[in-house]
Amino acid sequence: MDPIQRSAKIRDALYVRGLKFKDIDEHFRLPTGTAWRTMREPNPKGEAALCEVLDMAPTALWPERYDADGERLNPQPLSNYKSLPTMSERRRKVRAA
Repeated sequence: MDPIQRSAKIRDALYVRGLKFKDIDEHFRLPTGTAWRTMREPNPKGEAALCEVLDMAPTALWPERYDADGERLNPQPLSNYKSLPTMSERRRKVRAA
């Protein structure tokens, strides 16, 4: 799944539950911003917290971060740290199409 679509799907699922990323950080005693950053870069604690709240397996949300046996890749491939395009970059791309 496209990372931007995945982020929107997770954000929507949290919204339906009446939660924000900040609530996840507070409930699981994670440093501020961990749940939100987990959307863009690997973080085992953030992944576990989001998966618990959403009642989903981490391999379903982030298959590129896990191997075929469901074990977390260690170290993570560099491609998992690639920056996503900004909103303005995405808008330019849509306008150009």
